[in-house]
Amino acid sequence: MARASAGKRDMMNQPGHGGDVPVAKRRRCVEPTGAAAAGIPEDIVEEIVLRLPVKSILRFRSVCKSWRAMVADPRFVRLQLHHSTTAARHHPPSMLVLADWCVPEQWRGTIDFFSYPGHGVAADFAHRITWSSNSKSTVAAAADGYAAADWDAVDDGDAADDGNADDNLDDAVDWDDDDDWDIDVGAIGWGLHLHCNGLVLLRSTMKYSTQMLVCNPATKELAELPDCAPDYFGVQAVSFYADQSTGKTKVVHCFIRHCDKTYTDYSVGCEVLSLGSPAWRPVADPPYLVKTKTSPCILGGIYWIAALPSPSTGSCTTPGVVRFDVCSEEFASFPCPPFMERQKMSDVACGDLTELGGKLCYVHAPADDRVELWTASAADGGGPRWSLQCTVVLPHSFDTFFQFTYDYQGGIFFYVDYTMIYRYDVQRRVVERVVDMLEEMTYFDRSRRKLDRCDGDWMHHAIQYSESLVSIQAN
Repeated sequence: MARASAGKRDMMNQPGHGGDVPVAKRRRCVEPTGAAAAGIPEDIVEEIVLRLPVKSILRFRSVCKSWRAMVADPRFVRLQLHHSTTAARHHPPSMLVLADWCVPEQWRGTIDFFSYPGHGVAADFAHRITWSSNSKSTVAAAADGYAAADWDAVDDGDAADDGNADDNLDDAVDWDDDDDWDIDVGAIGWGLHLHCNGLVLLRSTMKYSTQMLVCNPATKELAELPDCAPDYFGVQAVSFYADQSTGKTKVVHCFIRHCDKTYTDYSVGCEVLSLGSPAWRPVADPPYLVKTKTSPCILGGIYWIAALPSPSTGSCTTPGVVRFDVCSEEFASFPCPPFMERQKMSDVACGDLTELGGKLCYVHAPADDRVELWTASAADGGGPRWSLQCTVVLPHSFDTFFQFTYDYQGGIFFYVDYTMIYRYDVQRRVVERVVDMLEEMTYFDRSRRKLDRCDGDWMHHAIQYSESLVSIQAN
């Protein structure tokens, strides 16, 4: 018996009989987890997960390795973005309200991102950015993307394992704002924000500042862009769009190199930055002086209000529109609305180019309490044709008017004087008061506790927004 047992042990130690592997390890097997244990096919899991809020998707990455790989897959990121933007066409609009707190004497500012459903008086905390001039940010562009800023992280309770957090930006400012060409609406801090594929571009409105930030409020990712070319008048004219051929998100910046006092001798430049690139890339120069601060990208083109030379004097006093083709990266003249031909540049200071239902829209204010929305559409056998879409009559006078989204029920949302959100019912032709973002809105923190807001000067921006997993670094 002893010899038989010894022989069996010797046989087990021979190659091919598992002698080199402990018995306990040979018998161990990996049990399926999550959806695999329930027998749910992977394609069904994908369809379920991509319909969840981004906050939940980020948390579910820790369920198992296969789910983490699924969420990180660029294909899944594209599917989630498509679902998010498509769903917005059939549901009440998703908005972000950006509360910009400005206290000039302390050189401090804060932007709070709040999610707002387009009705009611409650807005939920989504993200926060604060900055101060006491210590300047040292963000720099790295060869493979953007370096991390010297941010002070604010735990929002949802970061889980994604490694991202809310941030604190420090920046020096210059308050000189006495140039007639700086026709910005006077925002102190960040203004006229642009949204593209879940990313928000924040443009500094400090004169001569070249600072721009890109943020994904859903994933808490934030990056400062490399310094753009300085503008002679200290004003940034930017656009933000997704390149359909490459999938990359790009920023276009127009700037004036020099201009004499008569606006007859001038030079204008343009540059493009792909997110993740270390530097701006120069492209074809605009033919005229660009005046618009932000501009939409619609059907492959970016549109800018420009100052054209007057035939009689040669001075750039005649308003017009130029189009930047995102494929050829070249500029061309574009027909302007009929009333603009009879105006001077000073008359179009409060005008704005935006998007309305997939069309180029010009916001024209012929009176202190009235706004006309003109849209451009291709005419049969000819070029684009402008037509009056609607006239919005407000119950009071206003200084600034921003149309920012079009809901699935035929309503147009806009905000006035950085305070009020209104909705214009196109069918009934009536203006509906939605909420006063300063006096009526209740802002909640991440724990659903009401925020006690400090006294100070607040400016509110409302933008259309769709959550996405699109990464700034991976663009």
